[in-house]
Amino acid sequence: MINNSKQLIMAAVFTSTVLLFFATPSLATAQSANTANLSSQETLQLIQQLDAAKKADWNAALDPSVSAVRRGTFLNQMSKADRASKELSHGFSVPQSEIADAFWAPPKHISPEERAQLIRQLKQARQQDDQNEENMLNDLAWSRSAAPADTAIFDERKEQIDMVVEDLEIGAPVHWSAIKQALAVPTSPY
Repeated sequence: MINNSKQLIMAAVFTSTVLLFFATPSLATAQSANTANLSSQETLQLIQQLDAAKKADWNAALDPSVSAVRRGTFLNQMSKADRASKELSHGFSVPQSEIADAFWAPPKHISPEERAQLIRQLKQARQQDDQNEENMLNDLAWSRSAAPADTAIFDERKEQIDMVVEDLEIGAPVHWSAIKQALAVPTSPY
């Protein structure tokens, strides 16, 4: 029951922060939203929310039912919330993406259905990487450039995705940062 209430609190904090950044037109810019245009009251509220997120991450890390890998993820998230809070407290602007990342709360456990969904998403990310690599090679083949094709980044991403998929398939613990990184397909210039 306590864990459910913590997750509800974190969801409410995240939702209010997202609304703070996206529902207020003056806070959004064409490039990316940040905290530069927040009033002192809004900044104080955001700092308090980040401190609450930090505390929730700490409490989640202390949960004995959480694996060591997941504990590390919660501590990493706690550090992100702490850093954003400190930057805001000292008058620095913090990008919205960092604020959202600091508020993100990973699940303590992954159900078999969620694990299967993550594997499908990772395989789709790998397929998109393959398509981006193929587009690059086709573009180079039809150009007059004598430059060699640099496929190292694609090879590294394939290896990274394959390792995460394998860990998920065998039930090994996986850091959420590794999952998120593997899911993020770089935009193709082609």
